[in-house]
Amino acid sequence: MPYVVIKTWFPSNKANEVAKIYIEERKKYPIDRSLGKEVVTAVSSDENGIITLGVIDVKEGKLEETLTRDRNIAVMYINIEGYKRKQEVWMTIVEALAFIGMKAPE
Repeated sequence: MPYVVIKTWFPSNKANEVAKIYIEERKKYPIDRSLGKEVVTAVSSDENGIITLGVIDVKEGKLEETLTRDRNIAVMYINIEGYKRKQEVWMTIVEALAFIGMKAPE
């Protein structure tokens, strides 16, 4: 099963604005366990501002629905100046090896 990895970056002075929208987001889009499991939502910072990382372990057959849901969530943040977001799909090592016709060692 794939992972959806969501990274965001925004200026430190926008942290309160982002946090308010995040709280609204969780009310409007509560965690949907039918799509998968939230592995982590983590926050860090660097000299450019705040960085977040979210990872969802997506259930079989739920990838497109998960991606669409996340795109709907992304729209909530679109008007925050300096806010950037990247959505990626990652494979497990077992899936990646199978993709190239190999099997993972036991």
